[in-house]
Amino acid sequence: MAEQYIDKENLEIIRERLWAISNEKEITLEDIQDRTGFSYSQVYRIVRGTNNMSVSGLIAVCKALEIQPTEILNFKIKIPKHLPLRRDRKP
Repeated sequence: MAEQYIDKENLEIIRERLWAISNEKEITLEDIQDRTGFSYSQVYRIVRGTNNMSVSGLIAVCKALEIQPTEILNFKIKIPKHLPLRRDRKP
């Protein structure tokens, strides 16, 4: 089985923004726990952890922080050079 893809660099940017907003709004991890229904460990893994997070988990935390996901995801990612599309490759 292949190892799960985890984009650590961009996850760190997302987590830094979640943490900064929660601190700015004085919303604790426990408050997020109450607002999402997640366990404390789930909240910690999303906001402060290092593993992958689900899109649904991120959206739940955004709702708990009373923000739109665009406030967290408004950054540019590095787009790698890709092979040509299959339809454009010569046989």
